[in-house]
Amino acid sequence: MDEFPGGVRMYSSVIGPGSPLAPPMRVTPDGDGVVGHCTLGIAHEGPPGYMRGGMSAMLLDELMGWACYAAGSPAMTVFLQMRYRRPVPLETPLRTHARVTGTQDRKIFVAGSINTEDDPSVALVATDGVFVTPDPDRARALFPNTP
Repeated sequence: MDEFPGGVRMYSSVIGPGSPLAPPMRVTPDGDGVVGHCTLGIAHEGPPGYMRGGMSAMLLDELMGWACYAAGSPAMTVFLQMRYRRPVPLETPLRTHARVTGTQDRKIFVAGSINTEDDPSVALVATDGVFVTPDPDRARALFPNTP
């Protein structure tokens, strides 16, 4: 469940159990980052039998944010580069992975992928992103109800 600082967000479009669009993805720590597990259904369809590409971006964007948070630097997306290598099948257990690959000042560089649980060695979708940790004053202005 999405436990963003300040409390659970039941209606997160990716992780929230109260969202009609969420798979929902279950996120757990993994040695060098975080892993998400989910199975997408017909509500996520693009081409017949496969996931819409924008859903890939949404899943990875969420998970990459979790990777930043797990590394001790909550941050916001400023850039995602998606590489769609193979179609992502519906009704198939998926494994997503994200990890921080570097930092520069407030920038955090993150990599992620979507794979099937059956073949986690083959990336169906891969991404690189840049996230930015807001300065403390800006963070309080953006998220006034968080600690």
